[in-house]
Amino acid sequence: VGIRDRARRRFGAPVAELDRMRLEDRYCGLGVGRVSEAPLREPCRIAGEVQGIRVVPRAGSPSLEVTVSDGSGRAVAVFLGRRQLAGLVPGRGVVLEGVARKEGNRTVLLNPAYTLLPL
Repeated sequence: VGIRDRARRRFGAPVAELDRMRLEDRYCGLGVGRVSEAPLREPCRIAGEVQGIRVVPRAGSPSLEVTVSDGSGRAVAVFLGRRQLAGLVPGRGVVLEGVARKEGNRTVLLNPAYTLLPL
C-alpha cells in the first residue's frame, strides 16, 4: 500500500479505526503473535498496549487484571494475589508470555511472564 493510499484511508477513518491501525503498526515486527490468533491451551507470546487495569477478588484474594490490545483483539493478563505491578500503567507497551485460555468471551493469561517495552 502506497503512502498516498494509506494517508487517504487515515484521513477519512473513524477514531476507533485509527487507533486499531496505530496499535497494529506499533506491535508488528516484534516476533510475537497477534492477540486475535493466540493459540489456546499452549504457550504463546503476544504484545500490546495496556488499555485497562483493575483489581478484582478471585477465590478470596485480590487479582490484578490488565487488559492488553494490539489492534487485532484484546487479552486479559491476570496476576493472582497482586494489587499492582510496577510499570504496568495504561498506555504502556508490554510483551506477555504464557498460556491463553477462554474465560467467557475473554482471552485470559494467568500469571504470564511480562516484559515492559520502552516508552
